[in-house]
Amino acid sequence: MTKTIKPILMIVITLLCVLSMFSLNYAEEVVTGTVIDKNAVLMKEPKISAQSLNHLALGEEVFIEGNHGKWYQISTRNGLFGWMHSECILVDAGEKDPIENGIVNAGSVDVYEKPEIEAGISGKLGFSTKIVVVKKDADWYQVAMGDEIIGWVHSESILTTPIHKKAKIMAENGEVRSEASRNSKIIKNLEKNDKIKINGFKESYFHITWGEKEEGWIYSSEVSLIHEEFFNGVFVAKDKQKKFIEKEENEENSVQTFEDIIENATDLGDGYSATAYDLSIASCGKAVGAKHRGFTRTGYNLNGKSWEDAMIVAVDSRTIPLGSRVLILFDESDWRARYNGIYLAADTGGGVKGKTIDLYLGDIGNQQMKEVKDFGKTDNVKVYLLN
Repeated sequence: MTKTIKPILMIVITLLCVLSMFSLNYAEEVVTGTVIDKNAVLMKEPKISAQSLNHLALGEEVFIEGNHGKWYQISTRNGLFGWMHSECILVDAGEKDPIENGIVNAGSVDVYEKPEIEAGISGKLGFSTKIVVVKKDADWYQVAMGDEIIGWVHSESILTTPIHKKAKIMAENGEVRSEASRNSKIIKNLEKNDKIKINGFKESYFHITWGEKEEGWIYSSEVSLIHEEFFNGVFVAKDKQKKFIEKEENEENSVQTFEDIIENATDLGDGYSATAYDLSIASCGKAVGAKHRGFTRTGYNLNGKSWEDAMIVAVDSRTIPLGSRVLILFDESDWRARYNGIYLAADTGGGVKGKTIDLYLGDIGNQQMKEVKDFGKTDNVKVYLLN
């Protein structure tokens, strides 16, 4: 009898160990969040046309167990399971959101069917296109536009930023309080349609930030969520059957395009001026074929490269360290705003001193580009150091 029991006990112990390991691994992947949309509905599948299962209350805790594109697969303490759009859920502070915003940081980026260089190419993304990173696999990002997954891109071509839940004030006089309570002090009155960011939820109050990192609590009924507009750039499918194109080459509001990046960058302050150069004799003093022509201070070869292919800026290395990524923005009313973007500080120059930056615009040989001649020098520029 004893001989029979021992093997059974060993099997039971082994099974328990395996189950406990599975539970630990499962728990590590689950992320907690809070429902922040009063109209949030649990769906049977990750799509807006799916069968609705249940309405979840504002402030209800959920467990994010995975995602498909911008949809979270969730469960609740009441035993409900299903799918909910990520815009309806605020990931709790300290937890890692499986979804991030992204922006294309290269002239033209291939979108692959699988996370490998040998895979088929499904299309291309244009420079500064806003996308959403929905999954990561080593050095590859699976990306989506809106609710549609479009494929995989290499991570070096995408700059990611956290997703901030945004809202606007709906009340005529939005009362911001010091604590999540009606009895707490009113510290600010925000006007109707003022934009805010939602950072937390407690007892029917949203914790919000606005302006220059001001913060407080506002009653949830006084605000309305702002749902992201995903079309902001270009995706063209290889088969031409599918294309997302919203705007022409010039964005109508470049600052809006780079808003999330600015929030996570260091403003280098006022006083910057910008010039432009190419590889012409007038700009660099070397003819085509000359030794070292077109090589930057850091060894990057600009020969034959367009502005979009390179995205290089010359800087004074005492002001901006070589190798840094910088966001350069011209005022939207300035024609130079077409050159707004994220640059690599990879070059220096004799005339690039202090708060002067010199944008590389391309290479057409020994003659100087018209764009370089027209660019001149302008003080109408903001520079941000990416953290």
